[in-house]
Amino acid sequence: MTHPGILTTLLAFGLSGLCLLPARSHAQGGPPRQPPTGKPPVGKAPVAPAAAGPTLAIPYARIQGEVYDSVAMAPLAQATVQFVDAQNPSSVRSVRTDSLGSFVLDSVRLGSYLVGMIHPQLDRLGLDTRVVQVNVPQAGDQTLPLAVPGPATILATVCRNAGADMAEGAWVGLVRTANGAPLGGPARVRAQFRETVISGSGLQRRFPTRFADASSTGAFAVCGLPADAQITSRAYAGSDSSGVVEYKVPAHGLLVRDIIIANPKRVATTGAAGRTLSQLKGTGRVRGTVRDSLGRPLLGARVTLPGAVGQAESNANGQFALDSLPGGSWMIEARAVGFEPLRVPVDILDDAEANAVINMASLTPTVDTVRVQADRWAQQMAGFEERKKIGGGYYMDDAFLQRRNAQYTADIFRATPGVQVQPGNLGSDRVMMRGNAGTGTCVPAVFLNGVLTPAPGGILDNLVNPTDIRAVEVYPRTGSVPIQFQDRNGCGSIVIWTGARRPR
Repeated sequence: MTHPGILTTLLAFGLSGLCLLPARSHAQGGPPRQPPTGKPPVGKAPVAPAAAGPTLAIPYARIQGEVYDSVAMAPLAQATVQFVDAQNPSSVRSVRTDSLGSFVLDSVRLGSYLVGMIHPQLDRLGLDTRVVQVNVPQAGDQTLPLAVPGPATILATVCRNAGADMAEGAWVGLVRTANGAPLGGPARVRAQFRETVISGSGLQRRFPTRFADASSTGAFAVCGLPADAQITSRAYAGSDSSGVVEYKVPAHGLLVRDIIIANPKRVATTGAAGRTLSQLKGTGRVRGTVRDSLGRPLLGARVTLPGAVGQAESNANGQFALDSLPGGSWMIEARAVGFEPLRVPVDILDDAEANAVINMASLTPTVDTVRVQADRWAQQMAGFEERKKIGGGYYMDDAFLQRRNAQYTADIFRATPGVQVQPGNLGSDRVMMRGNAGTGTCVPAVFLNGVLTPAPGGILDNLVNPTDIRAVEVYPRTGSVPIQFQDRNGCGSIVIWTGARRPR
């Protein structure tokens, strides 16, 4: 006989929260359920055990269940499943799932229960308060599969107010502190991506930015992101912030990832040619392995966290170790001769060790590489060289940038006439200019590869890595700005060109 209470609960609850998936009872003689390996199980509603034997006189049931994460496509381990007696809410039974997402709860009285779960994954997805009602009308063994909804359902829930003109993808997660303390204030998450727009004037590249405010628990949802796209992100709360981190939105459109913030300490160190550098230092550590495209350990790869103290080289087993790192979410970078440079995100906690695996791709050999690169440089930078001859601004070519060897993008502009580099409240310096009136400062217009690009607060570290910059033009006086780089913002303009620097 079908259990009408359980079936009715499933149909009424739909997929708005934790889904109760019907299954056959073990007491009917069906085979024991195995942990799911693909999609969540679907079947008929549970039925009451056959009336046979004196055991049915005992008013207790034994509930065997499993919890499946339809976003991660894996069992949800170490989740706390709670059964609250609907008639007596003070009566609560709890059980924790094992590594296969399975749980067993013995001696359950017959009746109606509200079933919910506690797990960080549910906090990230905004499902921490969802429950389902379950009826237990018969004694004996019962099967109760539970599942976290899939990406499409989560997106429809968290981004239902995003607007019809917004992209359908989203990034959900928790803003957490590196030292484990509560957030020091309201937290905000910023995500930027690149898109190409075809208009009457041709192809244009834009860099839309999305923001989201986190809840008091740190949960956030950044909607309006395209699926299968690379995003550049940052989070901050008060004086704490993360680094500039790059993530990939999956093809199904839902990125689930926490981001770590901290207020790392800056120390003065002596760099090349006796220059004094301001670098970040902390108590975090990263251990990892560098491999080539075939999965073999890579010897001699140089691994760094740009802007932080220290570097490491991989040994014969491909292993490396970085110490004294600042807390937060950052990008670590690996370089090796004959391989493409690679950056991967890493979450660093204070007094803890993070792990990273870096798989580097070999450089693709080309014929007459030097000549082709030189020709490409001459074609793409012809306008830069022409404006440099005419004057009216300050021009930094690849040779200048190579000598400066800046750790941060803002460091490129130090000591540039008409430009002020000021400390920012988010852990990054601000690049500012003097206003037309001659008093105060303003945020310059920033053109990245010829496209006007927002730079909120004058923080350029969010836009580009200094090692990717091959030329810079600075126009602190609005009257001397070339017409293609004018913005009528009452401030000057900064033009940044990216790409491979000219070969020596």
